[in-house]
Amino acid sequence: MMSINKGIASFVAVLSLLLGAQAALAATPAVRDMAGILVNLNHFPSDADKTRLNAIIANKANTEQERVLATAIANVEHAAADADKPKLKQVMGDAAAPAEVRDMAGIILRLNHEPSSADKAKLQQMMK
Repeated sequence: MMSINKGIASFVAVLSLLLGAQAALAATPAVRDMAGILVNLNHFPSDADKTRLNAIIANKANTEQERVLATAIANVEHAAADADKPKLKQVMGDAAAPAEVRDMAGIILRLNHEPSSADKAKLQQMMK
């Protein structure tokens, strides 16, 4: 009887850790919004998308990395702009950046008119 209770307690502890880790991995509103823009991107962002991106850029509550991503997306014309590529690479290499931010920087760098199917799947996960 005692080992069953310990097993249940261990299961509950592991489940709590996993649920807490999932919450910690949830994307910020800025990342979710940018993911939604990118998943539907076709060659370049629309005027409405650029308005949303400019709001992300202007909002000082967003991280510098999020503002770098928003700027890079706003500047996309079939692919990432050459001027944005070094900043995107810096974000990708920043171990302190959240995984979804690093992943999004890579997606923007790989853009060729639109995200790949695999990248769209990642973006859809970020939108949750």
